[in-house]
Amino acid sequence: MKDKTATQRVNLLAGAVVVHDGLFLLLRRSSSESFLPDVWGLPAGHVQRGEDPTVACLRELREETGLRGRLLEHISSSCFSSSRADPKPDNLQLNYLVSVTECDVDLDRSSHSEYRWVSLDDVDNSLLDNFTRDIVVSARRRYKEISDRGLVH
Repeated sequence: MKDKTATQRVNLLAGAVVVHDGLFLLLRRSSSESFLPDVWGLPAGHVQRGEDPTVACLRELREETGLRGRLLEHISSSCFSSSRADPKPDNLQLNYLVSVTECDVDLDRSSHSEYRWVSLDDVDNSLLDNFTRDIVVSARRRYKEISDRGLVH
């Protein structure tokens, strides 16, 4: 008898909570995006086959914002399902805390329409959905811990 179990597809993504002087970066997805158009979120994208997720995180940050970052540490992992494909793939997003020394964002307008720097203390900001809020809360806690130890500059 043939196994009728469908192959489970899982996408690996890398996300960045980008911090600069106590602020974090939010990006608004373009209205032309097929997945979550016009939604605010963090810089993130697919890890390419054979690519280290930390390299992917910094690559995606550069592609989406023009910023060069310094990866501080892995802060959390998040799972979600996409609704833009059938069958709906599951996604595993590895989230990293990334510091930048510059704050002049050069958006990739094909994927994002605007950006905002938001205080790390503003975790109740109305632009944050629950998915992003959970990641930012983890990032805020770790950022404060490593800042207190003098590891962020």
